[in-house]
Amino acid sequence: MDNNLLLFRCSRLHPLTTDPKSKADKDAGELSQTAKSMVREMWLEDKYGYRERVMTDEMMKGLLCEQDSMALVQRVLGGEFRVKSREPKSNNWIKGQCDIEMKQEDVIEDIKTSYNLRTFFNAELEDNYFGQGQGYMELYGKRKYRLIYCLVPTPKKMIIEEKKRLFFKFDCNEENEDYIRMCAQIEYNNELILQIPDKDRIKVFEFGYDMEYIDKLYKRILKAREYYKSLSLTGK
Repeated sequence: MDNNLLLFRCSRLHPLTTDPKSKADKDAGELSQTAKSMVREMWLEDKYGYRERVMTDEMMKGLLCEQDSMALVQRVLGGEFRVKSREPKSNNWIKGQCDIEMKQEDVIEDIKTSYNLRTFFNAELEDNYFGQGQGYMELYGKRKYRLIYCLVPTPKKMIIEEKKRLFFKFDCNEENEDYIRMCAQIEYNNELILQIPDKDRIKVFEFGYDMEYIDKLYKRILKAREYYKSLSLTGK
């Protein structure tokens, strides 16, 4: 691998394959504005170490509940014992580290922990995850990708924090009827999760390796590298 090459993380691949609005630009294989925006973010990170990292409640739950979600998947889907992947991969174009590389199957798995019952119910196969899956399959030499959404209870400390935010919004009046009612609903929403059968708390999307997608991706990466080299802070 050429260490001087600009590599793109699998989580950032989808913007590169979005088409520009102009037919002429599309026919020429040019980058879309979405792709250019993503490349500019990479440039700021690489050049200045500038990052905008926001830790939402959804992201925090995903980190804290990773093992709970993996255990749920194991109970429902069975098969070989799942172990979190610890080995990042890269080639001359892309880089990334999947959640689970199945050893006995030609499959990569990614597990996403839904924040609540509503987000789980509405979960779909998003374009970003399609691009990420194609990248992982390319890197790990697998030909099937399995995206698995899981619904598991939110950790108690996060529930406490959520109720604490409400407490301050209600002027620290714990006797406020609306505050009491909303706290009770928070507890109920979380507790009902374990009343749902395990098999109904995972949602699976599968798709295969797409060579045409990868070919298009690599062509766009060439364009993205050219654009990256042209950037400057003043635009000159």
